[in-house]
Amino acid sequence: MFDAEINRALTAAVDLLNTAEGQHSAKPIPDDLTSIEALKKFVAARDSSLGWTASGADRDEVDRVRDLRRSVAAIWTAEEGEAPVEKLNSLLEGVGTKVVPTSEGSGDESAYRAVPIPVSSKPADVMTASIANALQFLVVQGETGRMRTCKGADCDAAIVDLTRNRSKLFCDFGNCANRAHVRAYRARQAALRESAKRGGSEAAAKKSAAAGEAAAEEKSGRSKPSSAEKAAELEEPTSVSSVAAKEFRDRMRDDLMEKRDKKDKKSKKKGKKKSKK
Repeated sequence: MFDAEINRALTAAVDLLNTAEGQHSAKPIPDDLTSIEALKKFVAARDSSLGWTASGADRDEVDRVRDLRRSVAAIWTAEEGEAPVEKLNSLLEGVGTKVVPTSEGSGDESAYRAVPIPVSSKPADVMTASIANALQFLVVQGETGRMRTCKGADCDAAIVDLTRNRSKLFCDFGNCANRAHVRAYRARQAALRESAKRGGSEAAAKKSAAAGEAAAEEKSGRSKPSSAEKAAELEEPTSVSSVAAKEFRDRMRDDLMEKRDKKDKKSKKKGKKKSKK
């Protein structure tokens, strides 16, 4: 996202922060920077282009690097939009800057780049210079929101979002992203079940309300006719349309009965003929 040097320094700052005791993808992590050997191992594993060195590492340097880690953590976890200028200026104290030619074939637009000059060649000072320079770049550019903590549950790993669309939310230590997706899916399913349950309750409420309305109508003398009443109305219609309907039903019934009688008579005649034979 930014120039290569800034990206390397920010990535190294994240690596330093994540040596602290905490949880990475729901797994407890011990402090990984407690000895001279641990400091040497940490420096050796970083990108050589940073220029970090473990030369001269001793117990005092271990403590100074741990102090640097605490200062960077305070800056990293500051509220978004809040520029921790005081802490940052403390790290930048004594750090200089020089301009050097850009390496050939790097693809950079400028032929030169600025690099920080540490107070000394001791490990803590070299690390402080490169990290502080990268952090001040984010503050000046208004990009402090890229300093983040993993969004995964039970994970406090530091991350830096170097994507163009600011889309990095999870660390790379385990399956934080996958676990978050599973949790979101389960939450959606639970919401659907709850919605369906509420829908059933609403249906029951409507049914109860309808029963209440029927009871109220019955009390007020405006109850709906029963099945017996409806049958009586069919047999003794009062309206013009009901009378016409009843006449039509009567004719259809009479026709049907007449057809059945004729059919029965024919059947009886056939039966008598067969018996005579």
